[in-house]
Amino acid sequence: MLTALPGDRETGRLLVTADVDLIAFTGSAAAGADIAARAGHRRVSLELGGNSPVLVLPDAPEHTWSALAAACTYNAGQSCAAPARVITLTGHYERTVEALAAALGEREAGRDFGPLNNADQAARYDRILAASAAKRSLPAPGRADGLWRPARLLADLPDDDPAVVEEVFGPLLTVQHAPTVEAALALANAVPQALGAGVWTADLSAALDLTARLNAGETWINCHLAQSAELPHGGRGASGQGTDLSILALHEYQRPKTVTARL
Repeated sequence: MLTALPGDRETGRLLVTADVDLIAFTGSAAAGADIAARAGHRRVSLELGGNSPVLVLPDAPEHTWSALAAACTYNAGQSCAAPARVITLTGHYERTVEALAAALGEREAGRDFGPLNNADQAARYDRILAASAAKRSLPAPGRADGLWRPARLLADLPDDDPAVVEEVFGPLLTVQHAPTVEAALALANAVPQALGAGVWTADLSAALDLTARLNAGETWINCHLAQSAELPHGGRGASGQGTDLSILALHEYQRPKTVTARL
C-alpha cells in the first residue's frame, strides 16, 4: 500500500518522528542533516545532491564538449549528478574554455531546455552567480527573464569560489585547471559533495585509475548522466548515504530476520 501525504517541512518532520523502520529522503544537505539528527536509531537513506567534477584530459574525445553541454543543460541543470566543475590541465585550459563556451552557445534556454523550478531556486542561482569572483562569465543565448536562465560558463575563478563549492543546480559550468593530473584529482575531491564524477580521455587505463580514486558514488568515462535502473546510484559525504536504483536499493527497504529452530 502506498500513501501520499502532501505537506510542507513540518509535515516531513512529523513523518520523521513517526513509527517507521526507514526514512528515505531526497533533497538538500541541510534537510538531510536535520532528518539524520531526528531519526535516532532508525535507518536513513539520504540522497542530498552533488557537485560533480569532470576531469578533461588533453586527449579527450571530440564529442566531449557537446556531451558536457548537453548534460549540463539537461533539465536546466537541475539534476543532482549533472556535470558542474570541469577540471583540466593548465596547458589545456584555454582550449577547454573556448570549446565549452562554443558548445554551450549551441544550447539555448527556451529552445533546448526549460526554466528553473521555482522563484527560490532562481534567487539562489542568482545569489551564487553574483557572489562569484570569476573574471570570465560567458553566457549562452536564450531567455533570461522570470525563471529562465541561459547556460553560462565561469572561468578564471578561485578554488573556493561559491560557484565551485556550492551545488548550483542550474545550467552553469565552472572551469578550473591544475598543473598535473594528481593536482587535478585533488581539486576534484576538494568539495564536501561526492555524488557523481567523470573522466574524459582516450586512455581507458588512465580513466579507470582516476575513477577509482575519485570520491564519488557514481562515475562516468567519456559520457555523463548515462544511467539505468540496474546500476546503483548513491553518494558519499555531504551527498548522503544509501543507494537508489538497482537491486541494492531494494535492500535499503528490507529488514533481515533470522529464525533458528532445533528440531
